[in-house]
Parts: sequence; C-alpha cells; structure tokens
Amino acid sequence: METALRILGDGLSIAALAIIASTALAAWRRIPTGVAVPIQWGFTDKAVWRVPKAVGLLLIPAVAMAVIFAFTLSGATFRVRGLEAAMVLCARATLAAMLALAHLLHLRFALKTLRDERSL
Repeated sequence: METALRILGDGLSIAALAIIASTALAAWRRIPTGVAVPIQWGFTDKAVWRVPKAVGLLLIPAVAMAVIFAFTLSGATFRVRGLEAAMVLCARATLAAMLALAHLLHLRFALKTLRDERSL
C-alpha cells in the first residue's frame, strides 16, 4: 500500500510540475525580451515590484521543484507506513496543487498587467 501511495504522490507531483513548466514556457514565449515581469502588486492593483523576465517566470517553478522534491530527497516517502503514508500523500497532493495554482494566478495577473500596459 505504501508503494502505491508513494507512486501516486510522485505522479501528482510530476503533473503539477508539468503544468507549471508548460505555462511558464507559454508565458516566456508571449512576453518580449527586455520586459520586466511584475511579481508584486499594491493595494491599488498597480505593480510595485518588477524583476527581469527570467527571474519573474522561473522563480515559482524553482521553488515548486524544491518544495515538491523535499519529500523524496529527505526520504520521508520511503520511511512512512500505514496512516502516515496517507498523510504524506495528502500533504504532497495539497502542496503540488497549491504551488500550481499560485503559479497560474501569478501568470494571470502578470500577463493582465502587461497587456493593460500594452507591453505584450
């Protein structure tokens, strides 16, 4: 049972990373070279912090990979048994989904801001 849960968790993590990577690539192709990508917005919905394109589009995928692979690299997925294995699966699935949604929301707002500024 633990092996099946570990494999299921790996599959969900890989699916989340695939979504993150494919959307980052699509945004990379849409945003012209030299355009600073907004990563933080103020209370007035204006971008208050911008970074170069590479940092703005690759920061969340890099953090997501580190967080998602932390379970595997720490060996937590190989040591747990029974109910703990189910809890680790739930934690991995929740983290993968949250990171993918965070990335999608960031890209949505970044592209909307750049479109409104006519930078796309």
